[in-house]
Amino acid sequence: MLIKTNNLKQMKETKLKNVILILMLLAKFLTLGVVLFHHFTNGFEGKSEALSIIVLILPLFTVYLTVMLKDIFSNPYKTKEKKEIEKTKIVKASISILTFIVFPIYFIAIFISINLRASGELSFIELQQIIALIETIFGVYVGQIIFTLFKKEEKKDKK
Repeated sequence: MLIKTNNLKQMKETKLKNVILILMLLAKFLTLGVVLFHHFTNGFEGKSEALSIIVLILPLFTVYLTVMLKDIFSNPYKTKEKKEIEKTKIVKASISILTFIVFPIYFIAIFISINLRASGELSFIELQQIIALIETIFGVYVGQIIFTLFKKEEKKDKK
């Protein structure tokens, strides 16, 4: 996939928010698909291993997804004023590029780790430690980007 840097330089905040939501959903659902595939093909030693991996992956996802959905549902209407403000909110190219790098790396790292366990090259404890490390590293980026872009805008008191 070829990414045009001109498009990334011109990425609006609302578009980047949508891209982050889609990439996060895609990464997590693909990861869950890999876990379920190996569970049903006996790549793991029982249900407890698959459930443990899911338990490691889902908590931060639900927190971030909640923040993103709250942002979407708290601003359900487009007004002329909001449209004008959105046109001026252009995100730095570095943040956009980082977004397109981090999510694929996250999925590839998780995918490789799970496949190493399914092939017997990692113990289950090693897999848990690797996934916890990947989720922590991924969580740093996602936490920063989520709480920066999806932060609650303070309403100005009118007196």
